[in-house]
Amino acid sequence: MIRRSSGELVIFFINRPGDANKMMVIRSHDDGISWSEPAVAFDLPGQAYYANQVLEDDQGTLHVVFHLFSSGTNGYRGRHLDLWHTQKRLDADWEKPKKIYDGYVGSMRGFIQLSNGRLLLAFARAMPAREQKPAPGAADYGWNETIACYSDDHGDTWELSPGTVNIAVDPTNITRYGGVEPAIIQLTDGRVWMLVRTNKGQLYESFSGDGGSTWSPPQPTPFISSDSPATLLRLRDGRLVILWSANQRYDDQRSYANGGREVLHAAISSDDGKTWKGFREVLVSPVSSAEKGDRGTAYPSAVENSDGKVVFVSGQAEERAIVMFDPDWLAHRAAGDDFRKGFVQWTFFGIDAGFSLDIPARGEKKALCVQPQASAGHAAVWNFPAAESGQLTVHFYTTDVNPGIELALTDHFSVSHDTLAAKHAVVRFSLPESKISGSGKLKVEITWDSQRGDAHIKVNGKPAGTAAFSRNTDFGLNYLRVGQASTTSSGYYLTSVKFEAK
Repeated sequence: MIRRSSGELVIFFINRPGDANKMMVIRSHDDGISWSEPAVAFDLPGQAYYANQVLEDDQGTLHVVFHLFSSGTNGYRGRHLDLWHTQKRLDADWEKPKKIYDGYVGSMRGFIQLSNGRLLLAFARAMPAREQKPAPGAADYGWNETIACYSDDHGDTWELSPGTVNIAVDPTNITRYGGVEPAIIQLTDGRVWMLVRTNKGQLYESFSGDGGSTWSPPQPTPFISSDSPATLLRLRDGRLVILWSANQRYDDQRSYANGGREVLHAAISSDDGKTWKGFREVLVSPVSSAEKGDRGTAYPSAVENSDGKVVFVSGQAEERAIVMFDPDWLAHRAAGDDFRKGFVQWTFFGIDAGFSLDIPARGEKKALCVQPQASAGHAAVWNFPAAESGQLTVHFYTTDVNPGIELALTDHFSVSHDTLAAKHAVVRFSLPESKISGSGKLKVEITWDSQRGDAHIKVNGKPAGTAAFSRNTDFGLNYLRVGQASTTSSGYYLTSVKFEAK
């Protein structure tokens, strides 16, 4: 997706499923509210996969990069996805596409124009010599390396960067493609920041101080991530927005995308990426999503519309969506839900029974009902703004002295039916019978301080325990998991939840 200098929003895509031989577009002239019917932008000189990248340069020229299937010896096991480029100058027709790289290139995620006018494209390419694992004891960087390609003459000629980025693979994983699908953005100090997808549980980063020619050794970032790419967006007021998949899975080491793609997250920075706020869910998969093939909420492409809202397109298969949100929302320091509007920011992936929206007693309002048949380890999951220190106030209605309330706080998303997610949370509490005086209304307050590394819990205003963090957290806590403490619990109702950053 791009925003033209005229304010028009345009989404470019391949006619796939189908012949995959045309670049298609849909357009919006009202900041992303409504969209035109698909139209052909130009014909492709071959069969394409899904990926493309587009930008409008400082002269108003449109540049499109895409890849086409072919065969050869510089790809992956004889397969090629060669890189092609075309451009459209102002009112002229699209120029004849030309190949700019011969080999196997995965999904492209980063295509920008630098302040000096250079067009910079980052991508991962297959290295035929690395298709097989290296000898025991040798470093294994997988069969891809990340590289840049740039043009200093407005797209007429292209050159590969002499510097590359290689990330060692996790030997415990079956897949060994290495670092792929880099996103890039230019920082205010002129450096280019690259974020690279890995299957190591976090995004990696590299920096270039010479316009993408050379790159620093890659390092892990604090951004927890499944095996999914990120995207970066510079707002007109200078703030940065990141969209990525902060998902992990603990009870299935072979889960799709090493952690899943059920949820897409967003965060915002006012200091050029030094600190971040938000970590909010901006796109959630349908509960009944596909179980095979590429799927989920990943692969975002984002712009800022004329009204200052972020508009993005993301998702694969039936989960593709166009979404709009106010970036100021990411800086909010409070959130809550009393279920008047149903479930707000709650997810229940994989839960067939045990959690519902119900009325606990005559005269009461709707509440989250955690029933006795809820499986141990399953949880209702609620997202709130990330905070290094904060307080959660949760109100319950119980009908027994043994409701079996388990609360876990953590810094990333895991599906509701991940039976080990609570054990991997940053901190958790199980309320024993001794802390509950009887049935009726119950007020639970949890305060935490990441610098101190602990959390305190109160029940009906009285101290009920302290728990140390199980690990450090870089951005604070932003998830509550609510479940059953045991299979003999009587169940309970959660009537409201409120979060405030401190």
